[in-house]
Amino acid sequence: MPQNHNNNCSGDIKQLNLNGDVHHQIIGVAGVIVLNRPDALNALTDEMVLSLHDIFIRWKDDPAVGHVVLSSSSSRAFCAGGDVRQVRASIVAGNSHAAELFFRREYLANLAIAEFGKPIIALCDGVVMGAGAGLAQHSSHIIMTEATKFAMPESSIGLFPDVGASLFLGRCPEPVARFLGLTGYIIDGASCIMLGLATAFLPSQQIDELKERLVRCKTDEVEKIIASNQTDPGLPALKHYMPVISHIFSGQATPDVMQKRAQKLLHLRPNDPFVRQVVNAFAERCPMSMTVFWRLLKVADHFATADEAISLDFQLTLRMIRRPDFIEGVRSLLVDKDKAPKWVPDRLDLIDDNLLEEVFNEDRLPPLR
Repeated sequence: MPQNHNNNCSGDIKQLNLNGDVHHQIIGVAGVIVLNRPDALNALTDEMVLSLHDIFIRWKDDPAVGHVVLSSSSSRAFCAGGDVRQVRASIVAGNSHAAELFFRREYLANLAIAEFGKPIIALCDGVVMGAGAGLAQHSSHIIMTEATKFAMPESSIGLFPDVGASLFLGRCPEPVARFLGLTGYIIDGASCIMLGLATAFLPSQQIDELKERLVRCKTDEVEKIIASNQTDPGLPALKHYMPVISHIFSGQATPDVMQKRAQKLLHLRPNDPFVRQVVNAFAERCPMSMTVFWRLLKVADHFATADEAISLDFQLTLRMIRRPDFIEGVRSLLVDKDKAPKWVPDRLDLIDDNLLEEVFNEDRLPPLR
């Protein structure tokens, strides 16, 4: 059970719900939400995304809530993503409706955060990936630490970087957005600061102290408290690799051309572990997923709102989870764990415009809302 750091103001607790995997309460003017599924690194279940949506919708118009502090009960992970094993099991059992409903609820929870209109401070210590990145990136204040591990790894399961990634990764330099989305590369908190994917950085050991201050403060003090706690993140690990990222992922190149660039560079630099990691990612991840995200960045280039980005994500997801790659990718990575997926198609150069158009065709698909 998460600790109540505000031991001297129990009388200020207006609402309290410590049941399930999403604990929430109002202390003073702070809405406090704690993701509490630590054994699964807070992977979001259907019940969790439904709960998050309901909480943010209810608190949006509640004058008792001035700001929200969103955190985890475990320092290992803020949130490692969505529980796609649950989604896959529904599809395999013939219940595609349940799978579609999960993504609808997840995306509506993202929009409830994005459109909340009050400060939301996401304390992103540990793993912040996939759906977890969505919760964080649509918050107004994103706090990261030296323990943060941020990634959008959906290309490893036959999906694509969703939850509005075309918007928040799209704000990064284009080669970096492509690199992170196609390869699922994990970056540190300092790199997130450099790329604008985080608001502030502080040592992991100070997260609890910051949370306590944010829970006790008035809403107009949030900015000052964050500023007084933040520290210099140091040199971003990603900065060293930027020339390589630019060489491989820049320009009008398609993913198969990017793959060839990486292979040629590895031939010239056979002992470069970073280049080898990029080459391996191109070889191992789902070709369709990588190509879909490459196209999505182009399509979403003019998007300005989370609603635009996530509404398109929903329709693309409905197409992608009906393809065999999603079932196969989740099986390979999370069910059987053999890490030997059989993708269809199995090479980037086999994906043509017709295959892409099938995924981006919105005909006969329901809107998100």
